[in-house]
Amino acid sequence: METKINVISESVNELEVIAAYDEIKSLIDTEVQKQTKTLQIDGFRKGKVPPAVIKRIYGDSLEYTASEKAANKLFWQIEKEQNLKPINEPSLTDIDFKPNEKLTFKVRYEIFPNLEPQGYKGLEIEVPDFQVTDVEVESEVTRLLEANATYEDAETVENEKHLITADIFSASEDGSSSGIKMETDYKINLTNKNINKEIYDNALNKHVGDTFSFSFDEPHEHHDDVPHEHKKISYSVEIKNIQKIVYPELNEEFLKKVTRDKISTEEELRENIRKDLLSYYESSINDMAELKLEQAVLQNNKFTPPQVFIQNYLDHLVKDEIDAYKKKNKKVKPEVIREKLASKAENSVKWILLKDKIIEKENIVLSEERLKELSEENADKMGVTAEVLLKHYQSNEMKNRLLLNEFYSFLKKSNTIKRIDPEVFSQKEEVHAEKH
Repeated sequence: METKINVISESVNELEVIAAYDEIKSLIDTEVQKQTKTLQIDGFRKGKVPPAVIKRIYGDSLEYTASEKAANKLFWQIEKEQNLKPINEPSLTDIDFKPNEKLTFKVRYEIFPNLEPQGYKGLEIEVPDFQVTDVEVESEVTRLLEANATYEDAETVENEKHLITADIFSASEDGSSSGIKMETDYKINLTNKNINKEIYDNALNKHVGDTFSFSFDEPHEHHDDVPHEHKKISYSVEIKNIQKIVYPELNEEFLKKVTRDKISTEEELRENIRKDLLSYYESSINDMAELKLEQAVLQNNKFTPPQVFIQNYLDHLVKDEIDAYKKKNKKVKPEVIREKLASKAENSVKWILLKDKIIEKENIVLSEERLKELSEENADKMGVTAEVLLKHYQSNEMKNRLLLNEFYSFLKKSNTIKRIDPEVFSQKEEVHAEKH
C-alpha cells in the first residue's frame, strides 16, 4: 500500500492512498456481504441469494459501492498508524476503484496549523496621546450639577438654564405654522451644547403661550460629482411650560452627599474627576495599543486557519448579534449578519492560534510565585486579603485571564508604543482606512 500526505495549506492536508486489490479484498468482501443480506430477488429468500446469481445480476456494482466504505475504514486505520490528527470530519475528495486491481482515493482533512510565529518583536506602533483638559473637567462638573438639578416654574426664558415644554408644528419658510403637529410636550433643554443655535436665540425672552420658529438645512442625497444640495426645513414652536434649572451649590454638604463622604471640597472634586478621566484615557490607550499590536503581528504572519474553527467562532458571533437584535425587538437576516462578521471571525481565530504559539515559543507561564506576587499587588485594590485573592486567582478561568495579561505585557515590552497627537492619529487612521 502506498500513502502520501499532500499539504494543501497550513491547516489542510490530503491523504492519498493507492492500495492493491488483495490488500483491501477482505474489506470489500465484508461490505459486499452486508449489502447482500438486504437483497430481495425472486425465487430466493432474503439474504440467501447465491454469490453467482448476485454477480450475474449486479456485476461489480456492489463492489463499487463497497469501495467507498472500504476507503473510509482504511483512512481511519492509516490515521491511527500515522497519527494524522484531523480536527474536522474528513472528506473523500476522489476515489478510483478498479475491481481485482487496486483502489485509489484521496481524503482531505484539517489539522492544527504548524505555525512558526515571526515579526512580533521590534515593531513600532502609534496610539493617540489623550490628555485631560480643563474643558473636559468642567463638562463633568456640569454633568454632576445637571444630574442633581431642581426645577422651578418660570414665565420667561431668561438664559440658557431653562427647560421648555412645547408642541412642535411643521412650518413654512417664514415660520408660519402649518397646523400639522410633529411633537407633543417636547422637552427642549437649552443647556444642551448641541442644540440648534436658532432655537436658543429665538426662545430667549419668550413667555408661556408665545411661539417662535427655527429651521435647519437637511442635505439631499447626492453623487460625488454633484454639488451638495440642501433643503430648508422649518418648524413652529408653541411654548406650554417654562422651568428654570437650578443647580446645587458645590458646597461641603452637597459634595459629601453625592460622593458618600469621599470628597468635601470643589478642588478635591475636580482633582478626582481629572484622575478618573486620566485613568479612562490610559485604559483606552492600552486597549488600542493591544489592538494595534495584534493587527501588526497578524500582518507579519500570513496563514490559513482551519475552516472548522472559523465556522464555529462565526456561529457564536452570529448568535450573539441576533440575540442583541431580538432584545431591541429588531429583525435581521442571519445571512446578512454572517457575511458582515465573516472577516472578524477569521481574524479572531488567526489571532487565537498565533497568540497560543507565541506563548508556547516564548515560554510565557504563570507560576505560583507570580500568582502570589499578583495577589499581593492587587489585594488592597480589590478590598480583600492576599490569601483570599490568591485562591481566586488559582481557578482555571482566572489563570487563563492572568496568563493573557502576561502575554500582552510581554508583547508591549517587546515593541515600541509611540504616543502621538490625537488629531494626527485620527488623520492617519482615515488615510489608512481609505487605502484599505
